Amino acid sequence: MAFQYSNSQVETKILDASNYVANRYVEFKLDEDDVYYLSDIRLINLGATAANTPNYNALGGASNLIKHIELLDGREVLCSARHISPYVAFQETRQPNEKNKSVNNFLLKSDYGYQAAYGGIKTGGDPSALTNDANTTPKSHISLRDVLPLLERMPALPSAMFKNLRIRIEFETTPQKVISSADAITTTEPSLCVDCVRGNMSMPSQVSWLEIEHDEYVLQGASVAEAAQPSKQPTSVRLNGFNNKFVERMLLVKQFDDATKYGVNHIVKNGSLAIFGEELQVRINGASKFPKPLDKDCVRSQVCEDAWGVLNVVQQFNKINTTDDLLAGAQIGLTDYDGWVVGDAVKDLQIQHNRSCINDSATDSKANSIIKVHCYAECRKVLNMKGGDYQVLYA
Repeated sequence: MAFQYSNSQVETKILDASNYVANRYVEFKLDEDDVYYLSDIRLINLGATAANTPNYNALGGASNLIKHIELLDGREVLCSARHISPYVAFQETRQPNEKNKSVNNFLLKSDYGYQAAYGGIKTGGDPSALTNDANTTPKSHISLRDVLPLLERMPALPSAMFKNLRIRIEFETTPQKVISSADAITTTEPSLCVDCVRGNMSMPSQVSWLEIEHDEYVLQGASVAEAAQPSKQPTSVRLNGFNNKFVERMLLVKQFDDATKYGVNHIVKNGSLAIFGEELQVRINGASKFPKPLDKDCVRSQVCEDAWGVLNVVQQFNKINTTDDLLAGAQIGLTDYDGWVVGDAVKDLQIQHNRSCINDSATDSKANSIIKVHCYAECRKVLNMKGGDYQVLYA
């Protein structure tokens, strides 16, 4: 169906999915002739149902349901993002409390933000409880500019050039990454909200953007006797996913390899875990990025904030335990990100990432559990357009 704006050349349409399989994927076709699809495309009514009225995860909310997303013209991938939900959740930590509490928490159905209260700093305030009815369960509103950076730089997508436009989304259905419990979830069918312009629009001949690309590796854990702690566990990896690409910034998100270790007491999930005795060094094209390995939590956090800006996180966010009676232990060590500026064409990328394991028998031990590290990189891409043809290239 369509809603007409006051400008007779522009109308807003809500598109039903051309293909939808619950808990697997949804696909939309933008196949109208002779229109310009404005780039502010919104995904609406994205949500899930579950028994026992769990809440959406405080960080990221219902946006955690997006696992992979692609903008395609036929089989040509114009822009894509894989394993994107931890990256989108990270973006919420970059927003101030007022933006999260007054805007994002309503649109995303998240519950992120910090406020002073009796007993210490508390997270959120108005969680969105799921129901087992698709008609009543809370649903989100997500701008696809947040997950497809091409749309941030492109004023519109002309159907005369992109004749077979479609958007395909694969769902994340691991309960621990989406909701506050381990109950099985079932996705609701979302819709796509698009603005169409009829007539002519001035289009650039070239558009450049920073594609969010993904790679990953694992930090092994260990069970350590009290007399042997701490036990250093070194990890050295070479990442090939960003070779021959110009990379601006990188981000590391550390998560349990076994998602069942996230318990209902974790207020923030799909964030980045603090680990004990972390040491980090990066070598780009054979040269060390840092003068010496980053082996202090405060230094790592400062380097990350130099690259990505000041993060809106709770005190002791980079510690695995706390002795502060006024700070709930379930809040700390859940938003400890690593990041840095690259600003170079990558031919060889190596990461030395060490940790230390301790005598900790907890099943959800941040210190000893196997950790999966999601690596995100901003890679320069360019779209060249001439006549009715186009070309997508790495810049």
